[in-house]
Amino acid sequence: MGTALITRLEILSRDEIYDIHSATLQVLERTGVRVCDPKALEMLRGAGATVDSKTSIAKIPEHLLKDQMRKAPNHFSLFGRDTSYKLEFQRGKTYFSSQGTSVFLIDSGTGERRKATLRDVRSFYILSDALENIHHASLAVWPSDVSENVAHAYTMLEGLRNTRKTLDGYNIGERMSMDNIDMASIVAGGKEELRKNPRLLGFVNPISPLEHSKEMTEGLRIFAEYRQPTLFAPEAQAGSTAPASLAGLVVQQNAEVLSGILISQLVEPGTPVLYGTASCSTDMRTGNIALGATETGLINIATAQIAEYYSLPSRGTGGVTNAKRCDIQAGFEKSLTLSMATLAGINFIYDAAGSLEATRTASLEQMIIDNDLCGMVLRALRGIEVNEKTMATEVIGKVGPGGHYLSQKHTLDFFERDHYMPAILDRETWETWEKTGSREVESKAHERAKKIMDEHVVEPLDKGVEAELEGYIKKTYGRQVSS
Repeated sequence: MGTALITRLEILSRDEIYDIHSATLQVLERTGVRVCDPKALEMLRGAGATVDSKTSIAKIPEHLLKDQMRKAPNHFSLFGRDTSYKLEFQRGKTYFSSQGTSVFLIDSGTGERRKATLRDVRSFYILSDALENIHHASLAVWPSDVSENVAHAYTMLEGLRNTRKTLDGYNIGERMSMDNIDMASIVAGGKEELRKNPRLLGFVNPISPLEHSKEMTEGLRIFAEYRQPTLFAPEAQAGSTAPASLAGLVVQQNAEVLSGILISQLVEPGTPVLYGTASCSTDMRTGNIALGATETGLINIATAQIAEYYSLPSRGTGGVTNAKRCDIQAGFEKSLTLSMATLAGINFIYDAAGSLEATRTASLEQMIIDNDLCGMVLRALRGIEVNEKTMATEVIGKVGPGGHYLSQKHTLDFFERDHYMPAILDRETWETWEKTGSREVESKAHERAKKIMDEHVVEPLDKGVEAELEGYIKKTYGRQVSS
C-alpha cells in the first residue's frame, strides 16, 4: 500500500510556479471569491478579508492567506473503521481509490446502462475491500432507490459494513455532514477518538469559476470542526468554466483551492487537507467534459507541483475516460491519465478504478480491469532496485552461457518481488487462447467480479456497533434498516 516515489514528471519550472502563485494572489485580492455560506463569509470578514455582503464576494489579502496556510499540516493519516488500516498522506506515498458517485452503472447481468441502487453501493464496497491495488473505498455510485434525505446515511452504513478500508464522508450541508460525523463516531468510539484518528475523507468541489457553494462550505465547517481531512478539487473546465489556456485554469483553480483551505483553517487550525484537482478541458466540438484527454494529465502534473510548493499532500484524477464501454478508448485514456498523475507524485488519485463516461457511469468489470492497471503503475513507480543481489553476478556465473534461470533459487526469490502479475490480462499464445475459449478481457473481468462477490468475506462489523448504527438511522429518520 503506497510506494516510495523514485522520480517525478514536471512541466513547470520554479519560476513558473512562483508566477502562478503571484497571479493567484492577484485574483484573490482583486477579484475575490464568492462564498455562499454566511457563517464562513463572516469568518473571513473577521479575519481581515474585504467582504461585500450583497454579492457574498470576499477579497483575500496575501497576509491572511499566508498566515492561515502555514497551519495546514504537510502530512496526516486517515483510518479505516479501525486503526489497524490507515493511509498516510505524505510525500512519496501514492494511493488509489475506486471511482466516486456515479448515477449510472453498466449492469453486470444484462450489459445495459441503468440507474444505480443501494445494492450496487454494497457491491462496489465489497469489490473495493477485496482488490489489492484499491486503497480507498469511495462511494462509487449514488443509489436511486433511497430518498435523497437519508441516502447519505444508508450509504455510510453500507461502507462501514462492507469494507475495512478508508471511506468517503458525505459532507454536503450541516445536517447530512453531522449524520456522517455521528455515525463515524459510533465506530471510532466517540467524537474525541474520531478527532484524534479521523475516519472520513471530506470533499469540497468549488463551483468554477471562483465560488464556494453554501452546502459544501457548511459541510466543510462541520468536518473541520471534527478535524476530518477534506480535499479541495475544483472541476474547472478549460474553455467554459475556466480560461482556455491551461496556465489560466491552473491560476483560477489555485485561487479556488487556497480560499477553501483558508476557510478550513479559520474553522479549526491544523485541519488536514489535500490540495486537489478534478479539472480538465472542454471538448469544443460537443461542449462536453473531456476528462479522458491528455490535458487532464497535464493539469494533474501542474497540481502536484503546486501542492509541493505549498508543502501539502495532493489529490488528482486519473484512470478516467470518456469511453462508454470497457474498450480500447477506455484502455488508452485510463492508462495515460493514471500514469501521468502517478508519475507526477500525486498522493491520492481519485476515480482510479471503475469509471466510464467521464465518471457518470460505473462498472464492476472496469474496476477489475483497472485494478490490474493500478498494479502495473505502482510497479513502475518502484523502479529497478540495484544492489549486489539484484545485479545477480553470482547466479549469472553459475548459469553461464547457454543455460537458463528457471530452476535457480534466485528466480524464486526475486520473481514475485520484481514482477507484477496481472490477474486477468492475457499473455497466452494465440493457440492456447483459442483452446481456453478466446475470452476477451471484459469477459474475464466479469468472471472475477462474480467470484469475488460470491466468495469474498468482509471482516464483520462489531454486532453492537452495527446495531447502534442501525438504531441511529431509525431514531433520526424513522426508518428500519435491513441487513
